[in-house]
Amino acid sequence: MFNEKRKPASWLNIHNRYRSSHLKVGLLALAVTSVTAPYAHSGAYMFNELGMMNISTAGAGAQAIAEGAETAFANPAAMAEFDSAAIAFNLQGMVSSIEYTDTGSTGIFANGEQQTQAGTAMPVASGYYVQPLSDNWHFGLALASAGGSVIDYGNDFSGAVLLQDAQLTTVQLTPSLAYSVNEQLSFGVGLVTEFGLLEQNFAGSDEALLPAVKATGDSLGFGYNISGFYKYNDKHQYGFIYRSQIDHQMEGDLSATELATNSRIDIVMPASLLVSGVHKVSSKMSLLWSAGWTEFSQIEATPIVLNNISLGIDRQWQDTYSASIGVHYQLTDDWRLESGVYYETSPQDDPQLQFPDVPTGEIWKLGLGATYDISEQWRMQMYYEYFNAGTRVLTTR
Repeated sequence: MFNEKRKPASWLNIHNRYRSSHLKVGLLALAVTSVTAPYAHSGAYMFNELGMMNISTAGAGAQAIAEGAETAFANPAAMAEFDSAAIAFNLQGMVSSIEYTDTGSTGIFANGEQQTQAGTAMPVASGYYVQPLSDNWHFGLALASAGGSVIDYGNDFSGAVLLQDAQLTTVQLTPSLAYSVNEQLSFGVGLVTEFGLLEQNFAGSDEALLPAVKATGDSLGFGYNISGFYKYNDKHQYGFIYRSQIDHQMEGDLSATELATNSRIDIVMPASLLVSGVHKVSSKMSLLWSAGWTEFSQIEATPIVLNNISLGIDRQWQDTYSASIGVHYQLTDDWRLESGVYYETSPQDDPQLQFPDVPTGEIWKLGLGATYDISEQWRMQMYYEYFNAGTRVLTTR
């Protein structure tokens, strides 16, 4: 990732998650150099780090750092630290490994493959801009993503009658403003326009006399964010951001062979709160931390409407809580090493409330990376993240 340099250096990153039922899940995000705009996928489909570019520290410290223009997404209030215009671009690749094992399905689920690999690979990108307007006011613009989901079982696995593959893509355009109360304290607000695209394929089953079915839909949703930034001194900085809930009504078509009907699938991108701190403990080392909450309890079900007939997938999710801790180490004048670890609770562990489109579980992530100062104006960041969502069990009812 290339980024216009701001202040000494500190960090940036992105991430992903996947969880599953009787699936072992692992995810790796690898990025090198250049251009930016995001995308997302996950277990419970929320990835705030995706747009904040803080993969190298596994999300730690995102709201308390004001190094590059990605601040316009991570914490608009921290844009008050900029005394000149800044831009940032990011390009990364994501590869997931999801192994499905059938442990004894019966009936229409009995004839599929016992072992299935449901992982995917994809590019991700994002872009950011910050412009000071006066001593007290700053403007920012971010094109990024806060979440999504991608999973592909293929059409031969035992649950193909329920789902073959699914992809939820979201992209946000967020203009924002920051206001400096004084040299230590600032606040920010952003208005979010989010485009969502949903595609799902259901392979069908000859035994159940069900044809192959495909569902598509898209939606525009709107929300806001409120943030704050406090610089206690040159060694200690703090920040927070609250992102509002965004509701999507994915209106489109559901088609099966020669039949087609209007459909709507309601998707909620839940509200979230993130708080971060950065603490310089020596001339070479800084410690970073973050704590978060996501209001997944708003997702009791996923409503599906077909020609005014209401259906749905029972979720009964719970709020999740996350924590991450990371470190920056200034190896030389030009090179900084970065690392971090992240944990998040699961929104749902009941096997009877797992569904193959979004398998859920607790998440662990490990981030590694480095920042290289190319010149006074530009820097490059490289990062890698290992994501583990453990093993989940799915039981049909």
